[in-house]
Amino acid sequence: MFNNAFDNQPTNDSGTTIRFGPYMSVRQLAGVHRCDRLIMLHDRKRTNHLLYRFGHLTDSVARRRVFDRFLKTAHLDHAHILKVENVGYDDTGRLCVITNYPGNQEGLVTLGDLLEARGGRLEFSEAIRLMGQLLDSCVHASAQGIYHGPFTMDELLVDRHGCTLVELFGLQQALHNQYSVQDARSEQTRSIIEIGYLLATGAPYCDGVSIGEASPASKLTKRNERLWDAWFALALDPVNGFETSKQAIDTMPTDAEQIARLAELKPMAPASSGKPIGKPNGKKATPVRKTGTVFARFRRSNEARRD
Repeated sequence: MFNNAFDNQPTNDSGTTIRFGPYMSVRQLAGVHRCDRLIMLHDRKRTNHLLYRFGHLTDSVARRRVFDRFLKTAHLDHAHILKVENVGYDDTGRLCVITNYPGNQEGLVTLGDLLEARGGRLEFSEAIRLMGQLLDSCVHASAQGIYHGPFTMDELLVDRHGCTLVELFGLQQALHNQYSVQDARSEQTRSIIEIGYLLATGAPYCDGVSIGEASPASKLTKRNERLWDAWFALALDPVNGFETSKQAIDTMPTDAEQIARLAELKPMAPASSGKPIGKPNGKKATPVRKTGTVFARFRRSNEARRD
């Protein structure tokens, strides 16, 4: 929290002050997620917050589903998930959600804004760091049974410290209810990795184009470049991509230990065989699932590049 920076600015386009409990509007922002978005001032604490005010949902089932989702997301406490502080209905029956305010005096900054300000591409290490933050937020939410579905750059914020924040985690799935839990989980993982690749290279993922070719300034060693190429190819495979964000994090070649482990992976039995995967260092074996096929492909991809 920080002191209000908008005391002397107009409240919104109509000049009408909007109130919700102890909060009053100080500036209207561009709408998002089918709702109005306003910067609010807490009367007593003099701190800034965001108000998301939804239109009237005519579908009573969807209305209840979205409300229940926000009650659950209010319990999410993660450094890279925008904190929901209050949920309720205003005097007109519109659903209202209060969050903390992560922006600056100019307003909110999205991941797309950051990318544009940096000339269309971030440093490779920074892009991987931001991607890892988002994947970690999904791991945290998944542990509480909350899934979002695919992300877009417009719903990912960057705070004043350069960290990413997911705006209204889980809303897409609650609004549209178009994905099964398994699909929502895998699609949100895939979309984050696609965004990570775009941040790192300045271009959408293209199979067969190496990180070194797409991002000459990445400054990766040839070995690490091959590992990242294989990891992105594995992660963005339309059939055999990661099922969960945790799988993606656990196989990211971000340190020497992980790089060594990935380089030593052997071809696995088909996923349908049910045979266990032996892990290095005497760790307990894990039943083969979709990742068995993925890891085998990772090994074969590395060998092909070395040849």
